[in-house]
Amino acid sequence: MTTRFPPIDTDPHPAFPVYSAGNFGEVAPQRISPVSWSLVGTPMERATRRLAARCFGERPWAQGGHYVFLGYFACKPYHNLSAYTRLASRLPLVTPEDVTAAYFEGTSPPRLGRAREGGLGRAAALPRLIRELTRLGPALQRLEEEVADLELLARGAVSLGGEAGLVEVLARAAPVLDDAWDAHIVATTGLVPLTAVQRRVNGLIVPHAETVTPWLNRPAELVWDRLHAFSGDLAPGEFLGTSFYEVAEDRAPWSRFGVRRRAEPVAGRPDADPVVDPAEAALGMLGPRRRRAAGALARVVAEMMASREHSKSLVMRVLHVHRRVLPELAGHWPLDDADWPYLTIEELRRLHRAPGLADRAAERAAERAAACAEAVDAPMPERLDFSAGGRRGRAAAPAAGSGVSPGRVTGVVVHPPADDIPDDRPAILVCESADADAAPLLGLVGGVVTARGSALSHIAILAREHRIPAVVGHPGVSALRPGDVITIDGTTGEVHAEPTFT
Repeated sequence: MTTRFPPIDTDPHPAFPVYSAGNFGEVAPQRISPVSWSLVGTPMERATRRLAARCFGERPWAQGGHYVFLGYFACKPYHNLSAYTRLASRLPLVTPEDVTAAYFEGTSPPRLGRAREGGLGRAAALPRLIRELTRLGPALQRLEEEVADLELLARGAVSLGGEAGLVEVLARAAPVLDDAWDAHIVATTGLVPLTAVQRRVNGLIVPHAETVTPWLNRPAELVWDRLHAFSGDLAPGEFLGTSFYEVAEDRAPWSRFGVRRRAEPVAGRPDADPVVDPAEAALGMLGPRRRRAAGALARVVAEMMASREHSKSLVMRVLHVHRRVLPELAGHWPLDDADWPYLTIEELRRLHRAPGLADRAAERAAERAAACAEAVDAPMPERLDFSAGGRRGRAAAPAAGSGVSPGRVTGVVVHPPADDIPDDRPAILVCESADADAAPLLGLVGGVVTARGSALSHIAILAREHRIPAVVGHPGVSALRPGDVITIDGTTGEVHAEPTFT
């Protein structure tokens, strides 16, 4: 792979050299435009730095002019796996392996040498993080109101088409987007120590804890099904038919990478609940004290999973406001309709205040368009390593799948959009990841197998809510064809093809 960087790339971090596309790759397009990166990567970086400062104090390793926690290489977003490994080393009871298992498809964390904080500093970080988690519920309620108000304002501005109204939407959206990303980072980060504590506690008080715990961690309800009921012009659920992180999805070349989702509500969901709920049965076999402890931990983890999905939906709704407003606003400026995806959101806001910058903005957009045209056709690996001063890429796919939602089912393979779901036997959805139109289909199938995903990934949490077995990170997804009969075990991660007889 070439070591020459396109001018749109971020600089690799000098101390944290290993990056992973694993978590981004599940819900983000394969490539995202510069304007989308400025709405995704930059506020995510700010939010993670703020959380690190609130929990650990100002640390030199979480500051500086480089992106610390994220990277943008050849128009592909990456998490800095080294930085998240360093973050994990600052929390008691948490290991770097907990982070990679939770969000990065079980890949091995990079070695950082003596990266652990002193015992006192690590102990102080835990109550600070708990404080952040206790504030999350009220913050999400407030954000829900603010996002709804923003959507209402955007609906009126797009309808009227005036420049002033559209610019006001962008101005109002900026702090809301920052706060939504902040909530998402808190929930995403908090799940790692919560599940680590739960694993240790359940290992002491719950028989066969490794098998039982996934049954317990099932959120009662996620936000996604509710959003499907709200479709229409800039309604809360309209973004479900879009390519999530890409706001320029109708413009080339970004339309090549966008994945359209089906926004229709699911109907005819099969009743997947058994006569006796496995979670209730597992808790019922414990003594009163152990039952209360295990049940309380499971409820906290499940609520945090729901909060993570809720915060993600709020981010997507604010991004969708930009998706609708930016093309309208670009029409008011001496700017070609194809140029705005190559400018950052800060540059676009500045154009309203200083229209004379339009010529320079057009030149900058043309330069970036040429860089992006070269970058999007370059092969990009799942994992990047800059530790030797160059750019070395390698695949990070696990050798075997992981069970993330327990249960066992035998059924017929279907691929999205799954128009061929059989009526007489269970169907098993097989797809690349959650970005393959999977979410609206989970209520219609008996199980799911994906090539991407991890224990706390989007698809894992959705499958648990739907109470269907799920296996993620399965390396043989491409070999599973529609009509094949397979058996999957969402506890062990095993996938077996059933023999066929002719």
